[in-house]
Amino acid sequence: MKVYLSENIAKSAYNRLSARAEIVTNFDHPEELDAIMVRRVHITKEIIEKAVKLKVISMHGIGRDTIDVEVAKKHGIPVTNVPNQSMESVAELAIAQIMILSRKIKKANIGICKGRYNSHAPIELIGNDVYGKTLGMVGIGRISLHIAKIMSTAFHINLIGYDPFVSKKKALSLGIKKIDTIEELFANADYVNISVPLTDSTKNLISKSAFDAANPNLILVNTSRGGIVDEEALYDALIKGKIKAAASDVFLSEPPKKDNPLVSLENFVATPHIAGNTKECLERVGNAAVDNLFDVIDAQKNKL
Repeated sequence: MKVYLSENIAKSAYNRLSARAEIVTNFDHPEELDAIMVRRVHITKEIIEKAVKLKVISMHGIGRDTIDVEVAKKHGIPVTNVPNQSMESVAELAIAQIMILSRKIKKANIGICKGRYNSHAPIELIGNDVYGKTLGMVGIGRISLHIAKIMSTAFHINLIGYDPFVSKKKALSLGIKKIDTIEELFANADYVNISVPLTDSTKNLISKSAFDAANPNLILVNTSRGGIVDEEALYDALIKGKIKAAASDVFLSEPPKKDNPLVSLENFVATPHIAGNTKECLERVGNAAVDNLFDVIDAQKNKL
């Protein structure tokens, strides 16, 4: 079979895939493709409709917002993803961002590099303990719950959450007080973590109204998808002190360029979509994505 592979994957996963398939790295002949495996490349309606032999699209990761899933479904093409394998890595980055911002590490590092400080422990670098604070969860899914578990164990934090698809009873059983609106969540949290997919209903979910209602000491962390947070509203909130700080691993335009106004702020930490970019995570995700591709191909062969 012939498989389109968009980007590098773990060597062990690549070796398994190449042992069973001819791998191509372009769409010069989509009509010859039996399968597509992607990380960030957009799979459009045009590509899908030209790939007349296509049997499966395997996403190397969780989000499928870069794939025209509805068109694939119309043509009977399964679109698989890997929802569980990056959980630990994403959670670790989110918590690292919380710690960096709580202790003003970016500001401290910039200050030292620029020779600002003449004594130890300057007043402008007084941070906050994480211990005993309140974490607001936008989305009560696997990654968000893993972050909550780690932070509850390590820092004895309180948990509040916003998720229209989780009942108050279910949230309570998980140790979370369910909040009915984003604005109420932002008003009552010290930290807010975003762990939801990008959909029509979550686009600009975090906007001016949330920041206007926010606790001014709030720290916001986003490792999910660009487009969920209104970047202009976030910049306005950071420069006007509506919230204390923010970090994002994801942006509308990735990776963010140096002319993105958020990047220059000392109370904002930017990373270029690296939440799942660890050796261990890439091994897990790559091999699971290959498994998904093989499973669909083999199931279709067995039907013949």
